Amino acid sequence: MAVTSTVRARCGNESANRDSLKKGGKCDESNYVYLCLGNAYDEYNQYLGGIVDLRHLTYFLSIVDEGSINAASRSLRVAQPSLSRQLRSLEKDLGLTLFDRSGAKLSLTAAGTAFLPIAKDLVTRAAQATSSARAMAGGSVQRLTIAAASATIADIIAPFIVSQGPDGVLTNVVEATPEFVYHALQEGKADFALGTKPPPSELKSVVVGRAFLWAQCNAKHPLAGRENISLQELVQWPLIAMTADFGVRTMFDDAVSAERLTYTAEFEVRSARVGQALAAAGKGICVLSDDPSFGVHAMPITHRGKDLVFTLFGVWNPLHFAASAIEECLRNLSRFTSDLYPAARI
Repeated sequence: MAVTSTVRARCGNESANRDSLKKGGKCDESNYVYLCLGNAYDEYNQYLGGIVDLRHLTYFLSIVDEGSINAASRSLRVAQPSLSRQLRSLEKDLGLTLFDRSGAKLSLTAAGTAFLPIAKDLVTRAAQATSSARAMAGGSVQRLTIAAASATIADIIAPFIVSQGPDGVLTNVVEATPEFVYHALQEGKADFALGTKPPPSELKSVVVGRAFLWAQCNAKHPLAGRENISLQELVQWPLIAMTADFGVRTMFDDAVSAERLTYTAEFEVRSARVGQALAAAGKGICVLSDDPSFGVHAMPITHRGKDLVFTLFGVWNPLHFAASAIEECLRNLSRFTSDLYPAARI
């Protein structure tokens, strides 16, 4: 089956369907599949030649993941000879050799390596389209999934879900490390995301709010009771820092570098809770964005007369069938964040 030609042949009036969706109307599943996948196929159509079967792409990805045709055949429950034929059919359709078969184990050729992200993107978009069309057929958006870092989930998203009550549409979360929050969105694991880094240009985004970067110490620490602490004073104490791949660490290090200061990180942690536990145990002052726990005293860090705050971006795919519902959810989340951190309002 030629995916591109089939989808385009069934899509009907694209602009009419988009207008219908914007007005809250419906369109059939085949039409919506094109609306979700149209841009991807526009990008890849010249390369693919309009002749690729999504099933073949799924088989190709399974072989890559499993490392061999035999292992993939067991995973897919497809006979090994049939799977081999399907793979060769894909290679023939593409005019490419995707695997090097000269060794004892299959390995991707240069062409296969280049094609891999394209295949992943198309299969992901197809899955999103199917899921979206089914949800749309129900007539309303009742459930949305958001991707975010653990601290954002605990301090903002979970309380927000409580505040929305039984009618809230945000019902599930996907936890990811800060650097992979948008990857979870692009892989179709979530409908939208909340992150602290500017998102990729192909995604749509709004600033949802801002939150403090805290210095947290033991309740008996000499600094306990302080309302805030300057960056210059803070770096004179032994610190507990998140590892360098966390946005809060990058933000703190950038501020320190801008002032040509230095500091000693007694401990580097990947878990904010562990960092807070170390601070509560009196092993140093923890620098992180999580709300306080274990009885630690938290104080905003000031830099050049202002509190250090980081930006929260709400991010989604503009082609998502529930884009309007996502935007409304983010508006509500923005108001909630402003009430939660009034001193850090936009």
